[in-house]
Amino acid sequence: MQSRYPLLKRWTADEHERLKALAEAGGRPDEIAAELNRTEAAVRVRAWQHGIALGSAPTKRGK
Repeated sequence: MQSRYPLLKRWTADEHERLKALAEAGGRPDEIAAELNRTEAAVRVRAWQHGIALGSAPTKRGK
């Protein structure tokens, strides 16, 4: 059966374990995304779907 979303890159078990390890080590979503060659949005969604807590990226606030 063909995927409904053919351009999506599936997560491997190894990538999922690396995501968990990096998140547990306190990695920020943007750092984890770069390490896994994924978008930050993909990392955030995967973590949310599997209940993985991510560190927060610093917020940009004006004075």
